[in-house]
Amino acid sequence: MSSLGRARWGIGALLAGGLLVNFADRTVLSVAAPQLADEFGWSLSRLGVVLAAFSWSYGLVQLPAGALVDRIGVKWLNRVAVTLWGVASLLLAVAGGLGLIIVSRLLLGIAEGPFMLSAAKATATWFPTAERGRATALFDGATKLANVIGLPVLALVVSTWGWRAGFQFTGVLSLLFAAVWWWRYRDPAEHPRLGAAERAHLAAGGARVTDRPRGSVLRPVLRSGRLWTMALGFACYGYAINVVLTWMPEFFQRQFGTRTLGSGLYSAVPWIVATVAELALGGWLADRLVRGGRDPMKVRRTVLTCGLAVGASVGLAGTAPNGPAAMGWMSLSLGGLAVAAPAAWSLPGLLAPPGAVGAAGGLMNFANAAATTTGVVFTGWLAEVTGSFGAPFVFAAAVLGAGILLYRRLLAPRPGQAPAAAPRTEGDEALAL
Repeated sequence: MSSLGRARWGIGALLAGGLLVNFADRTVLSVAAPQLADEFGWSLSRLGVVLAAFSWSYGLVQLPAGALVDRIGVKWLNRVAVTLWGVASLLLAVAGGLGLIIVSRLLLGIAEGPFMLSAAKATATWFPTAERGRATALFDGATKLANVIGLPVLALVVSTWGWRAGFQFTGVLSLLFAAVWWWRYRDPAEHPRLGAAERAHLAAGGARVTDRPRGSVLRPVLRSGRLWTMALGFACYGYAINVVLTWMPEFFQRQFGTRTLGSGLYSAVPWIVATVAELALGGWLADRLVRGGRDPMKVRRTVLTCGLAVGASVGLAGTAPNGPAAMGWMSLSLGGLAVAAPAAWSLPGLLAPPGAVGAAGGLMNFANAAATTTGVVFTGWLAEVTGSFGAPFVFAAAVLGAGILLYRRLLAPRPGQAPAAAPRTEGDEALAL
């Protein structure tokens, strides 16, 4: 790696750092939810609406955000967006009622909308195909690591100083990252540390170094049946993992009577398992198989379907007899979902038309956000009606079953398809792998 240079891995680390902060901003409300519910007298149904507010705006901006990532570029769009993360968190820290809390979460959803798409776009630009498993696992694994670090830290802050302190903490953290982003992120064409050897390595390996839109970026994406299948498959993954992300601290507190700090520690363990599983299996192993000559699409198909199948064990967590048993099932489930995640996030960079990686990722994340919003609200309602989280978690397992079928259809071999290439059709063009 030293002879090639390491500029691309510096960019990968920057993207991972951004998502650590990004997901801490999202997660703090889940940690603070019991205190908020007590202070304002919210039922589980009302709390579900508050928790879902972020997903409403986040989902609605995905398609335009994807197009903006392709048009404006990763650097400038996120210089503005990242700064708004901090503003939204600090605004919530001074909220005095339901209205401003929802407005703050809506603003946070809009501001954070472009970043995951930017990470997928930047990874397709900065990394060759045979390194994208590790690169994608690096930035997506940060979303799991954020819960490993963030849940106990945020639980400590909230339990010690109150829920407002949690939002003050994440707001300041976001503004600090905004300064780092302005200073460090550059595209390959203007990066001062990208040498000739590393640049040639990117181009020879299939990196989209000069990926630019050709006409409309949304039209070919929205007309592609394959990309819609990709998006719906990811929505099934997103439904399950975001139900767990949003409701896990509340689940441990209500189901087993744990306190805020205890629920944060219980919730952190499954995310430790998820982080290790994603980096070791979803990233490194997938890249090793591709470098060894395996068909990249077949590798991703196997990883996705097996990962989602293991993830369906979330259905057993809601009926666990005690907290440690529930934590075990949660750990197994999130480990499986984490293994699937890098393969899922690598698909826009492999299947999108030229210049439309951001738009394809936007479609995928739009479907994910729509499923998440539904799942968060539905989980709160169903848990309130049934008196436990057993039924909502079983339903999440069934949704993952639908995701397996969708991904099997999307990545099934096609008649006449070359082993390492996706077909080129109008509105559904894909790069040769």
